[in-house]
Amino acid sequence: MLRENNIAKKYLPLVWIAVSSFGLGAAVQGMLSLGNFWSGMLVTALMILIISGTLYFAWKKAGAGQALAWMMLLAFILRLGYAVFLAWGLPRFGYPEPPQQTGYVFEDAYRRDRNAWALAQSDKPITRAFSDDYEVDQYGGVLALSAFVYRYISPDLHRPILISILAAGAMALSVPFLLAGMKGKINGKALLWAGWILVLYPEGILLGASQMRDPFLILFFTMMFWAAACWMDRRDTTIALAVFALSAICLLLFTFRVGLPMIGVVLLWVWVIESSKFQKRWVKIAGWVLIAAAMLFGLWVMRDWVDAVLHWDTLQTIARSGRVQFQLESVPGWLHFPFLLIYGLLQPVLPAAIAAPAPWIWQSLGIMRALGWYLLFPLLAYVLIRVWHLGPSLKKQWLIVFVLIVWAWIFVASARAGGDQWDNPRYRTIFLPWMSILAGWGLIHARQTKDRWLGRVYAIEGIFLLFFTEWYISRYYPVIPRLNMWFMVGMILILSLLVVFGGWLWDRQHPRESLTDDK
Repeated sequence: MLRENNIAKKYLPLVWIAVSSFGLGAAVQGMLSLGNFWSGMLVTALMILIISGTLYFAWKKAGAGQALAWMMLLAFILRLGYAVFLAWGLPRFGYPEPPQQTGYVFEDAYRRDRNAWALAQSDKPITRAFSDDYEVDQYGGVLALSAFVYRYISPDLHRPILISILAAGAMALSVPFLLAGMKGKINGKALLWAGWILVLYPEGILLGASQMRDPFLILFFTMMFWAAACWMDRRDTTIALAVFALSAICLLLFTFRVGLPMIGVVLLWVWVIESSKFQKRWVKIAGWVLIAAAMLFGLWVMRDWVDAVLHWDTLQTIARSGRVQFQLESVPGWLHFPFLLIYGLLQPVLPAAIAAPAPWIWQSLGIMRALGWYLLFPLLAYVLIRVWHLGPSLKKQWLIVFVLIVWAWIFVASARAGGDQWDNPRYRTIFLPWMSILAGWGLIHARQTKDRWLGRVYAIEGIFLLFFTEWYISRYYPVIPRLNMWFMVGMILILSLLVVFGGWLWDRQHPRESLTDDK
């Protein structure tokens, strides 16, 4: 009897997963009405079942913690639910454009997915996705994956929701890899915050609900990160090396221009930790020389592409925005690129999302994305400054690596997409796992050390938002007086300096009670 109870307990979760998968499949099919109900329900349920089973076994492997279970479940359900909502709502409440009328947020996804369906319906091998026949995906990875799903799982009907389910699963699967990779390296509470930020960050929810490559890049990145951590801890080294190799290959197939930097930063993190074990100074120097040479070589290899892309996207930003054109007229030519760079850092602009008239489905999406970035940005800015004040330690060294890489990538994303409110945040989100770690660490560090500067960073952002919200509202509603742009910028700078110097004076007169760093 005891043995039977143990067997039932062991397999009961799998039964619940199967039942839930068919229930969700029926709900998705009922809402989207993709062809015949039963075939649509079975295909959707099968995809959900495959993803759910994978998530369950990953959860067991990662320790089967209750908090992790909620994170993974919520990560998947949020993205699946939002994917269904967008597929249902955009044709009804979006703009009368082909991508939106067929349920796509991103035009790139719309064009690539149509090509994937055409490839799946043809007699060509899936590997043709990596040829020059399909310019909508210059790398081929997502196109090949989508075509495979359509050919072998849904050959009777084009069901884009299946790719969204895959993307949602990829984002959910990245959570255990990230937390397992960082376990024991930062405070447990900071690690929980990192997990929840990865799960709930709005841009991550949108990408995980779309047919884009970014969720898969995040998954492969966290897999490499976990594999590197296991290798350094001398745990399951054979499996770790195999996972690292597999995820690196997948990254290169999905996008080698992003894959190479991702592989490089993980290896850099490994070097920073492992080099502390070397006693001979010349070995460390030689290692850093090789790293510098590799970085220069990488920049040289991609120099033409980077130069062309930066120039093109800068022109596109100027051409698409009359407001940007107007402001650039009063800015010296040599300041145009820095202006667009800063403008890109602020995208998506929360005041614009609040004030700009748009269909409610787009306005709510814009506010959600912008609010997520404006909550995360001050944390990253706080960590950028605060990490240098830590005492000498190995943790400080790799935290600095995280900070420098994350901020370098934020600027690259801003430069790569200029002031574009879609591509810029999307590129930036690729490094969301490390952003989440830094943000989680920053929150707990500020709380444990009673550091008042995190609140002041948010206060400065609040000043910026207050002025620019008024500015954008007055742009769309002329009855409200319009502030002069440069007067407003000057007031923001003056008030921000008052916050900084006032905070500094306050801290001199009222020292903090605790300076204990997180363990």
